[in-house]
Amino acid sequence: MAPSYKPLLAHKPLLARKSLLALVAAAGIGAAATAALAQTPIRDVLSPAGISIAGTVTDVFGNKFVLEDASGKVLVENGPEWHRKLDIQPGEKLTVNGRPEGGSFEAFAITRADGTRIEIRPAGGPPPWAGRKGDDRAERGPGPRAGGPDERGPRRVAAGEEKSQEQLLEILRQAGYRDLDDVDRKRHHYEVEARNRFGEKVEVHIDFAGNIYKEKRD
Repeated sequence: MAPSYKPLLAHKPLLARKSLLALVAAAGIGAAATAALAQTPIRDVLSPAGISIAGTVTDVFGNKFVLEDASGKVLVENGPEWHRKLDIQPGEKLTVNGRPEGGSFEAFAITRADGTRIEIRPAGGPPPWAGRKGDDRAERGPGPRAGGPDERGPRRVAAGEEKSQEQLLEILRQAGYRDLDDVDRKRHHYEVEARNRFGEKVEVHIDFAGNIYKEKRD
């Protein structure tokens, strides 16, 4: 007598429904997890106290340094060297409290692995170096526009304090510029053809101290 397949066939719709429900549930969990990883709460971004990031220092450019974690890296700004020179070394593990500023991260305070805290500037109000000797903003007009380069012009530095061309190009990369090309050295700055973080083709100006002060459509 030929075996009967009726019981198996009878259960197929039930099995199919269960499998479909399992796939839908798994997809929902995966989407929720992805959304949770991809989103930063708006309250954190708008918090006057700033947000905290942590990682390992990979490169140092005077008072600026690149901080990297498993998700990426960012250039951290810490005020001018003439106001306070920091002793940050590649390989250090740091926690930085501050806020995103353009393509970089503006530090309010830095905490070393041993718990030592370095205060950079208050979260609100002007930085402590504003209006002091070495701050040329009064002569050059207002500071950087939100999310863009500093429009004050190149800052003069002594020959011994100039950063190398490769260091300056790395600062541009860490600030979100890519496809760097046609690097042209001028009297007080470099002009570099690049694409900004929006994909626009631009000419970006960076002075020998590493300050990105101008970007214009190419």
